[in-house]
Amino acid sequence: MSTGLAVVFLILVGAGMFWAGRVTGAGPRPAADRGYDAGHVDGVREGRAEQATLNLPATDKAIFESGYAAGATDVFAGYDGGWDHNAPYVIVLAPGGPAVTYRIASRMRLEPGVDYYLCPDGHTLCRRPR
Repeated sequence: MSTGLAVVFLILVGAGMFWAGRVTGAGPRPAADRGYDAGHVDGVREGRAEQATLNLPATDKAIFESGYAAGATDVFAGYDGGWDHNAPYVIVLAPGGPAVTYRIASRMRLEPGVDYYLCPDGHTLCRRPR
């Protein structure tokens, strides 16, 4: 390959790489993205201020664990007591409310010596002794 062709080849490769970088590189972000980022920053700031007024710990891990524990307890809303540990239950889920996917509509503890089956209505659990 002659020196002239090598120079032209290198110039073309350099120009191609330059334009590939321009096309794939991060450019100015749309206004909607910038607005989202600004809103996120404002939300974090407001959340931190609320933490301070409620005397909540300021670490993300502690906040997450507190919220997780509250959510785990809330899953039993309406059935906060009366659960036996290590006992099988059949629960029926119903649609939840705003920002909640499900709620427990009913529960039935399974007992030994009883056969369970879906009732003819297709929605409830029937049982009969063995």
